[in-house]
Amino acid sequence: MANITPEQIRSDFLKIIAKLAGKKADQLGDNDRFLEDLGFDSLKSMEAISRISELYDFEPELDEIMELQTIIEVLHYLEKHLIT
Repeated sequence: MANITPEQIRSDFLKIIAKLAGKKADQLGDNDRFLEDLGFDSLKSMEAISRISELYDFEPELDEIMELQTIIEVLHYLEKHLIT
């Protein structure tokens, strides 16, 4: 993906997570856990993965990404795989 920045990834991802969690993006913290803090179940998690996959035309390894617990862990994963 051309010219993608960590800031753009963060902004896009936080918008997706906020919408699914019923919060505003500025209410989310890097250490928020999807299950415990945001109330995500497997369906919401898959929806978030689907939306980011469509946005960036990117297929993450489901086994890897489903193991990530916090927002910052997913952001690092996305940066690693989307920024070349």
